[in-house]
Amino acid sequence: MSRTLSVLFILVCYVIQGQSQQVDQDSIKNLRLNILPVVFYTPETGLGYGALGLSTFRLKGEELSTRPSSVQLGITFTSKKQFLMFMPYEFYLDEEKWRFKGELGYYKYFYNFYGVGMDSREEDKELYTADFPRFRLAAYREIFQDFSIGLGYEFDGYHVLEPEPDGLLDTSLDIIGKEGGTISNIGFLALYDTRDNIFHPTKGWYVEGAFYHSARWLGSNYSYQKIELDTRYYQQIKGNVILATNLFLGTRSNGTPFQDLNYLGTKRTRGFDNRRYLDKNEVSLATELRFPLYKRLKGAVFGATGTVIPSLDQTFKASYKGAVGGGLRYIVNKKEGTRLRVDYGISGDGGQFYFTINEAF
Repeated sequence: MSRTLSVLFILVCYVIQGQSQQVDQDSIKNLRLNILPVVFYTPETGLGYGALGLSTFRLKGEELSTRPSSVQLGITFTSKKQFLMFMPYEFYLDEEKWRFKGELGYYKYFYNFYGVGMDSREEDKELYTADFPRFRLAAYREIFQDFSIGLGYEFDGYHVLEPEPDGLLDTSLDIIGKEGGTISNIGFLALYDTRDNIFHPTKGWYVEGAFYHSARWLGSNYSYQKIELDTRYYQQIKGNVILATNLFLGTRSNGTPFQDLNYLGTKRTRGFDNRRYLDKNEVSLATELRFPLYKRLKGAVFGATGTVIPSLDQTFKASYKGAVGGGLRYIVNKKEGTRLRVDYGISGDGGQFYFTINEAF
């Protein structure tokens, strides 16, 4: 278990699964709701408690053969007066010709900071607290089968940011964003998506490219650009055994605030402490084998490798870090395939537990 969770880890959940029903026929149909209470403890947060919820539905006029829209909601409080509220969403309209996805959130929480680069040291770890709202929106229009283009917007209001006094973040002169500020970016998007299911793909491709530019005319305190390429492939190799692969490339320009740098420790590289390694550029590769166990219970084993680097020309001579792990999934909605996910990933830096909804990628 990681140092962060070395004292005690408690995770208790159960599912309240709503029955399929038609609600407000003028707007929403086939609404299904799942609620998951959560309790946990870490030294940094103290006792934490809250709930995760997932609803799936189809909007007016959408056929049952189309992909379902979904809204997730997580609310967590801790005994140390921390608070998280996040609501990812995805909507499909006009027979999937329009797709909207994003997130609404508010975070008052602690985050780790080790410094920048793959040579950052474990002993330099410190915590900083941040209090900020978040808004994400990406709107896509299909221009031919399976291929869409769109616009995106990102907002984070880091106006309350408290580093440890005289710590690495507080005393570093070259860390952009340590004083707090507004991230306000507008982007151009392209998406190729042939997955057979958005919650548990068994075959197909998902390739998303994004270019974002910080928009001072929208209130950004920073001036930078970023490009991301997220490529996923799914293949059913035998029976219900699925091989999923995710290659991610991300690059940021000079002027990027440290809160928006690329980092290892995401769902792609499970096993690292969150934001353990961060820099302007990321190259990571993850693969996962998913297989049935018993009725609604599924299993998975995964591995990943990745690096963060100051410039892309160092890609092939950079130091790469690896992680492996496994986990369980429990299907809470057999019709749509939504599921609970519990994973444990191990790297050279220790291990991490993950408890959330749906697959990592």
